[in-house]
Amino acid sequence: MAGERADWAGIWEETAFDRDADAKEEATPRWRAQERIVREDLGGFDSLAVIEIGAGRGLNAMLYGKRGADVTLLDVEDVALEQAARVYGDHALSFTPVRGDVFDLPADLLGRFDVSMSFGLCEHFAGETRTDVISAHLRLLRPGGIAMIGVPNRLSPVYRLWKAALERRGSWPFGTEIPYSAGELARRGRSAGGEPLAPAYGSFASSFVGHGVNQVLYKLGHKGLPLPQLQLPLLDRMAYELLVPIRRTT
Repeated sequence: MAGERADWAGIWEETAFDRDADAKEEATPRWRAQERIVREDLGGFDSLAVIEIGAGRGLNAMLYGKRGADVTLLDVEDVALEQAARVYGDHALSFTPVRGDVFDLPADLLGRFDVSMSFGLCEHFAGETRTDVISAHLRLLRPGGIAMIGVPNRLSPVYRLWKAALERRGSWPFGTEIPYSAGELARRGRSAGGEPLAPAYGSFASSFVGHGVNQVLYKLGHKGLPLPQLQLPLLDRMAYELLVPIRRTT
């Protein structure tokens, strides 16, 4: 069950370009967790084959590319890949574009990559399709490769309140979006044939500002505050960002 699909082409056309987006992402606990895993488990980034699925502008894969990885971006929307080309060009980076659907992957991509990843994809499916989308990540990997799956955290109260408020007003733009707990994502990863690694969380302070304080400021016509990336281990389990790496074992 795919759920209600958002107008992703329209969303990308309306989303402003942020020239500092890569630097902001590099400061997050989510990125630092990926960098540590890649260096410890895969020996580093140089010549690593990586693919971002439902890539949009390919921000996360771009950070791999900046460190020497070979990047492929897969998205069903032409406009997303066109915008990715503009962003990568601004950073003097290249990628291989693939227009395709996560549930109908080109055969020549299967088993080719050291890292597959998505950020903001898996939560847009319901029922057993939530296992199928994780399986798609694993099918792209070589044995021993790692899927980096980033999703909204079900235990994030600030995110849940923000989402509920937009839904009540009828202004929620992202279609079906069902957040995950770390336990559900790990369980579905095992069902898909993978080995879940330890989850990593974003910054609760960042979530509080981004989904709480800044939403009030925007409503009042003000600019938002920079997102702090302070880490508070116990509180961070309620952060918006949840990352669960899953290794392909066979």
